[in-house]
Amino acid sequence: MQGLWYDFKGTHTGLIHNEFNFCLNKDLKMDFDPELKGYLSATDSLETLYNWFTKEDIINLQKHNYFIHVFESDDYKFYDRFQHLVINQSKSKLIDKIVLQ
Repeated sequence: MQGLWYDFKGTHTGLIHNEFNFCLNKDLKMDFDPELKGYLSATDSLETLYNWFTKEDIINLQKHNYFIHVFESDDYKFYDRFQHLVINQSKSKLIDKIVLQ
């Protein structure tokens, strides 16, 4: 319900820039886009996720209750502006939670 850039309602929190500034992508600005409200950023693999967050970042984020979740979704698209996949949060089924060691 709480993202690193925005909360569930689309309000910018900037947590990635302040509280979690240990992350590789701490300087990445992700401007609000109303077209993406209700969508979650996604990757097609763990290896692709490592382009955004290092394994160390993810392990540190887990200490703050941020985990990798695996979804099944038919409602997804590649979002050109930010160059990544997004899935419709309300139409996706949570199927797993990954905990890195």
